[in-house]
Amino acid sequence: MITIGTIVGLLVVVTLHTVVATVMTRFFRLRLDTRGGAAVFSLFLIPVALFLSLLVLGQAIPGRMEPNTLLLVAIVLPITLGFAVDLFWMPHPEEVELARRERG
Repeated sequence: MITIGTIVGLLVVVTLHTVVATVMTRFFRLRLDTRGGAAVFSLFLIPVALFLSLLVLGQAIPGRMEPNTLLLVAIVLPITLGFAVDLFWMPHPEEVELARRERG
């Protein structure tokens, strides 16, 4: 049975992982000049970073959960939300580069 502590702990982990996935996706999109490089780095490096973070933060989640459910909720969901935040609510990298050139 899932307790309130498990739900709160999982929400904290999902929130932190979403922030990490958003920042990493944004960093890769702004710094990489290749067409598909940001997607490749995002799809391979972000899950590794979130998995390593889950190994540490997962110890603070009380209760037991199925490993597949935990990986789905704590890694796949934040990656999807992070991509969505970066793609839909952040300015396009070309707009950021144009603003940098105008200032400097």
